[in-house]
Amino acid sequence: MAENNNAAETFISVAHVASELFKAQSIAEELSITSKNARALAVRAGSTAAGFNEITRFIEGLSKLTIEAARTVNTIAISQTKIASDLFRSQGFVARLDNVNYKPCETKKNELTPIYEAVNIEKTILERKISASLRELVDRLDETKMELRATQVVSVVSRVEAARAHEDFQNSLNSVADKVSNAGQRINSHLEKARRHLSNLHY
Repeated sequence: MAENNNAAETFISVAHVASELFKAQSIAEELSITSKNARALAVRAGSTAAGFNEITRFIEGLSKLTIEAARTVNTIAISQTKIASDLFRSQGFVARLDNVNYKPCETKKNELTPIYEAVNIEKTILERKISASLRELVDRLDETKMELRATQVVSVVSRVEAARAHEDFQNSLNSVADKVSNAGQRINSHLEKARRHLSNLHY
């Protein structure tokens, strides 16, 4: 991690990431409800909407994927917050030691040297931990973004299946397609924001 990568900045950035993923999780939970409603609708529509059953299973899978990703990222963020807090304290202590004008007498060793070295070692370990954790966080966000591209495909297929259904159900099934597309875009927006909060950090 670069020397100028402030622990306080990391702390704040990770808190923003956790907030964005919490919002994405809430949308994914809405998507799960949409999936259940769509399944019930497909049953009522009968054989003309048979293809919708597979789509609803896929929608449910996407919502679970996002919820799981949000929980994983939240776990990483909590861990990072603790590391960043410890690093912030270590950096502050090293800075205070740097400002101490301590001159031991000739017969004595500098008593601050072992303390300074120990804190510096701890600081280095914490910096490495937070670097690894940041890379993990970025990788998880990027993976989730890739997987969520499927929402637009699902939305298109949903409209195709809706067109095949009985006309009494077409508007409702098209509404499902719109909700899936909208949810995918909103989740992706939160993932983008989360990613931008990490872009100014060095890892």
